[in-house]
Amino acid sequence: MRTIFFSAGAVVALAALAACSNGEGAKGPQGPAVQVAAVKAVKQEMPSADAYVGNIRSRQAVTISTKMMGRVQRIAVEEGQAVKKGQLLAEVDAAEAQSAFLQSKAGRSAADVALQNAQRDYERFKALYAEKAVTKHQLEQAEMGLAAAKAQKEQAEANLGLSSTLLSYGKIVAPGDGIITRKWMDAGNLAYPGAPILTLENPNDLELSVQVPEEKARALSAGQSAFVTVDAVGKSFEAKITAAVTAADPVTRTATVKLAIPENAGVLPGQFASVRFAAFTQQALAIPSSALVERGQMDGVFVVADGAARLRYVQAGLKAKGLVQILSGLDEGEMVIAPVPDGLADGARVSVAQ
Repeated sequence: MRTIFFSAGAVVALAALAACSNGEGAKGPQGPAVQVAAVKAVKQEMPSADAYVGNIRSRQAVTISTKMMGRVQRIAVEEGQAVKKGQLLAEVDAAEAQSAFLQSKAGRSAADVALQNAQRDYERFKALYAEKAVTKHQLEQAEMGLAAAKAQKEQAEANLGLSSTLLSYGKIVAPGDGIITRKWMDAGNLAYPGAPILTLENPNDLELSVQVPEEKARALSAGQSAFVTVDAVGKSFEAKITAAVTAADPVTRTATVKLAIPENAGVLPGQFASVRFAAFTQQALAIPSSALVERGQMDGVFVVADGAARLRYVQAGLKAKGLVQILSGLDEGEMVIAPVPDGLADGARVSVAQ
């Protein structure tokens, strides 16, 4: 049996060669230095992890209904459709109102004829009385006939106006600009006074209402800010509290907090939003969102170490106001590259701009 001996130097050389062949061992800075900007990871105020879900709605919401009973003949709009003031929304069967309108119109025509006859009779009796061909009593009778004909004409005009108004109830139009947020009925349904047919909301005057546990609601008041996220449209923005109801619901033990949605926020009535209140902020390790890079399903940052960019995988938390919370993988005071230049690789030589 042959025994092979290796010197200590040879063992070290073999170990180093094996490490290199397996891709192990730290790489030194590679290539020319890339000019980058870097910031320290420091603790900053971040929104609380507690988020409260609320519903966005318009402060100007109108329930559209009819003032007459009848079958819905047509719904001219759909949910989510924007409408203008005066635009046709729905039609209700107005056959009875149409008959009443035609009857009133005929009554006015008859009153017109009666008034013309009474006017001629009065003029004739007036001329005859001037010639002393008729008595004063006969002239007064003609005057009363004329007055009665005028009263009948006024009554016919009022009846026509009323029937015209009733007929107009068959065509339901938008009372103002807005968005149809709910359709309560379809064609064929029986509509009656007060029964909702559509809901119209003004998208330019929105508010968000959320329920907050009563013990936390005590710390909230009008004028405070909150961070709002609407996942449905990928929007995030800051909103102000307009009202915090101190009285709690005896069943849920929550209080209602309302927030004003800023104009041009890009959200619509009926959408859900999550709210994190500034009053519940916390100190957390945070870096600019531009420092975060995605590698598959993992998040990472480039840390500046010994003149090189070192990719470090981290666990990211909340994102707000251009910052991202770092839960693990990074220590306070470490320098991270932000923003990350395109094509920056792990181990690249970097020069931090002063």
